[in-house]
Amino acid sequence: MVLIVLARTMSMRYGACFLLLLSSAWLSNAEDTIRPGTVVKENDTLVSAGGVFELGFFQDAVSGHVFVGIWFKNLAKKKPVWVANRDNPLEHLYANFQIRDDGNLIATDRKQAPMLVNYGRLATSSNTSATLLDSGNLILKQEGVIIWQSFDFPTDTLLPGMRLGWFRLQGAQPRRQGLLSWLSPQNPSRGTFSVGTTYKDSRKVAVWNRDVSHMDVGRLESDGFRFIFKKSFSSFNLSYTYTLQESYLTLNTVDGYDMSWLVIASTGQLDEYALQGGSLSLMRHDLCDASGKEVNATVCLEDAASRDCPDGDAFVAVNGSVASSMLALNVSIIDDFDDCELTCRTNCSCMAFAFRDDSGCWLYYGSRSDADRHSGNGVFHVRSIAASQKQGGKRRRLAVIILVSSITLGILATVVLWCFKRRHKCIFAANKVTDPKAATTIDIWKTNDVEFIGEGHNLTCFCVDTLENATDSFNAENKLGEGGFGPVYKGKLPSGQEIAVKRLSKRSVQGAKEFRNEVAVISRLQHRNLVKLLGCCIQGEEYILVYEYMINRSLDSFIFDESKQSLVDWKTRVQIIEGIAQGMLYLHKYSRLRIIHRDLKASNILLDGGMNPKISDFGMARIYGENGARAKTTKIAGTYGYMSPEYAMDGNFSEKSDVFSFGIIVLEIISGKRNISFFEADHSLNLLGYAWMLWKEGRSKEFLDATLQADSCAAGEAEKYVRLGLLCVQERAADRPDMPGFVAMAGNDAAALPLPKQPAFLS
Repeated sequence: MVLIVLARTMSMRYGACFLLLLSSAWLSNAEDTIRPGTVVKENDTLVSAGGVFELGFFQDAVSGHVFVGIWFKNLAKKKPVWVANRDNPLEHLYANFQIRDDGNLIATDRKQAPMLVNYGRLATSSNTSATLLDSGNLILKQEGVIIWQSFDFPTDTLLPGMRLGWFRLQGAQPRRQGLLSWLSPQNPSRGTFSVGTTYKDSRKVAVWNRDVSHMDVGRLESDGFRFIFKKSFSSFNLSYTYTLQESYLTLNTVDGYDMSWLVIASTGQLDEYALQGGSLSLMRHDLCDASGKEVNATVCLEDAASRDCPDGDAFVAVNGSVASSMLALNVSIIDDFDDCELTCRTNCSCMAFAFRDDSGCWLYYGSRSDADRHSGNGVFHVRSIAASQKQGGKRRRLAVIILVSSITLGILATVVLWCFKRRHKCIFAANKVTDPKAATTIDIWKTNDVEFIGEGHNLTCFCVDTLENATDSFNAENKLGEGGFGPVYKGKLPSGQEIAVKRLSKRSVQGAKEFRNEVAVISRLQHRNLVKLLGCCIQGEEYILVYEYMINRSLDSFIFDESKQSLVDWKTRVQIIEGIAQGMLYLHKYSRLRIIHRDLKASNILLDGGMNPKISDFGMARIYGENGARAKTTKIAGTYGYMSPEYAMDGNFSEKSDVFSFGIIVLEIISGKRNISFFEADHSLNLLGYAWMLWKEGRSKEFLDATLQADSCAAGEAEKYVRLGLLCVQERAADRPDMPGFVAMAGNDAAALPLPKQPAFLS
């Protein structure tokens, strides 16, 4: 049953969200088009020709920030369907929206530099005009040809004519176009929930929470769009387009309505709206919780009215991968096969499940015919509706289950006891060691040193003999390199596993402290973009760390070596930048501990066989709590050339210090030059100054590594990544983005990037 929501309901929902900045007397001759020289001020609006949509300024009533938006003109509460400057709010006074003399759309106020709205598709002539259409689309034309449109850069609302999908499929980095929620009902800044099509199946629509897949919500089949929710406005009217360059779904209005649209709310809800004759209908869909059940008493999954499944339902193991036509829900918090099966068994909508060590429990929804269409590798389990069986058969199954469970529990108890004894022995042996600087025995984990926060750790404890054999007695031929901690050797364990062995040098001043810090930090972390610590050796005067071996060694050995630079193409460089960003995002936001690395540099980025980056060397890292993201030290540690100005000069460090170091690496990856290099005829500019000069002059392509100059993809994206790097190395820490902000900007071509301010250390 469709829920009819009138203007009063809309008023209740959005009553405190924002204030429209309109004068009591609107423009008597409302226009739908602006041209160079025309300025839309706070008391002005553009109105589409048919009076359907309106463009103007609105204010977040909580923060007071001002935004440029588009909303339905005749609805009681004008919640914007598109926002031009969601990440760059304006000041209340002197905010305006206009076409600049060079033909480009900008939003600005009296303080900040103009924010470019049509970023990525710039005008090359001043002969441009911007028109608001009755579809809600704002288009920028140059000499009569559309060069940019707001429909290609949606915010949280999908209007008819908008597309969800993937573009530039043949490029180095395909562009995903989707919806991104508001941060809150009051704040249009980027939120955490997004909606789009999946890369492997662009007919399927899914919801993500941050970068983590939350659940599939529907798929376009030959007979229409299959929505995972039981109730919907008739059916989503979607059409599908596929070419070698792009694949996308286009939303069309549902039959019987003047207009229908979809909104991803800041809470992750999917809201369907339909407008007919002045009446607004709303259907709200709450996403499923971890068990696949409905949330907030809303029917979540289709055909889920009955939770009482027939007694005796079983699951049959099937070799292969689930067909893409089935809808998937990843329940990563379920880390046990039996719990995964039970969750699916008690939800009759669940047709199949799979349990994977790396991603947990997966529940699949669809028909039996969907489940039968499988291929490829893997194993999943399909529901098999049991026929009535004899009671004796049930008793026999019960007896077998009890017997097997008893045996399993006995074996498990033995294994747990053995592991406990081994762990106790290992930790006891590792806690008391001899300090190589003093002839005393110390407890390395009990210290008041602020560099270390933590307790004993359950790591594999290697004997010196084992590591000597693995490295051929630390043979110089196996030496991979040497840092402040000591030399690093390649080794091979008896199992055949290759390892990297870092041995504390007796000359290392901070070695023991770094050793404690490294073990304290990295042993608790697990991420694909962090190097994995396999174990350690603390025996006599030996302090040794054992890591996974990275076959391609460190990033600096590629990007700064002229003989290897050509091996790292643009796509790989972007992959490396994004991988480092994901690792830093994990350290700053999502790990069990919040980590500031403090020594991020190209030589501390290791590369595996697939050129995937892994952050290493946590000897200088600091652990901080939720409210301790800033600190000060009198002992400056790290590498000059990568240090932020506030850290190098005053000893102040924070997440933004790491962001500065990361920005240096981004610029080094793009250019193939070290930050300590100097440029221009008088050698007055370092790498940051050179990047800043070229970017200001619109010559970002010249900043590219010489091996990339002929790469069309690199040339097309040079300005974006140079700008991202410059945003990270701005003088003031407060001006730099945090890692979530960087990841969001790098992954979304629809983002209108802020203009960077002058970087640090220009002279």
